[in-house]
Amino acid sequence: MSRHRLMSIPRFALRREEAAASLGVSTTKFQEWCDDGRMPTGRKIDGVVLWDTGEVLEAWERLRDGSYSKNPFDGVVA
Repeated sequence: MSRHRLMSIPRFALRREEAAASLGVSTTKFQEWCDDGRMPTGRKIDGVVLWDTGEVLEAWERLRDGSYSKNPFDGVVA
């Protein structure tokens, strides 16, 4: 009987569904957070959009700690 060793490979990037699942929200809610700046935007590489796991974690920590606040004047030109 052969023994196989399972290896855990670190994830550096996630697809939209995986990023949303890692936060426990739907892909729609995750995209809303990306659109309004609460989450980072993904990077398109050869037709695949990926989110950096470190950036998602940092954005989550800001949301969790209450240090994110949306500026109602973002995008307003005077």
